[in-house]
Amino acid sequence: MSKFQVYINSKHFGLLAGLVHQYDHERFVCLMGNVEKVGEFQAIVIKEMQVLDDDDYEGLYTALCRPKKSVIQQMLQRVEQKRYSVYIEYHTHPLDFPHFSETDKADEKGMWEYFHEIFPNKYYGNMVLDINGCGQAVIRDWHDGKLKKFDTIPY
Repeated sequence: MSKFQVYINSKHFGLLAGLVHQYDHERFVCLMGNVEKVGEFQAIVIKEMQVLDDDDYEGLYTALCRPKKSVIQQMLQRVEQKRYSVYIEYHTHPLDFPHFSETDKADEKGMWEYFHEIFPNKYYGNMVLDINGCGQAVIRDWHDGKLKKFDTIPY
């Protein structure tokens, strides 16, 4: 699998890393940005980040968080308004589990199918962090829906 590079400014990256240390429940964040040329390469540059508040969830548990559909819809409207080409959903695993669970995988695939229907030429991705740092990070290529890994790079 090819690797994308996702650039997140240091302030946002620090906030993402800090959320994983809230051990009482998972947290969910929406990242939005664009594919841009960085040097000789194309990379994803995150321009905006939305951290969900406690009242933005249908359910908020140690090993599960369910954002309200209306909140996700607002984020997708923001992607359209700002003409972003990338939308990445980030969530924490406050335990020592740096991989996507089967529930995560099913949710991610379902969301990508929905996202691809609305935005056929944009990227949708997912990232999970646990207490030991970066776990898995994947984005689905809008051309074929295949998973591609990505590295996050603070700048």
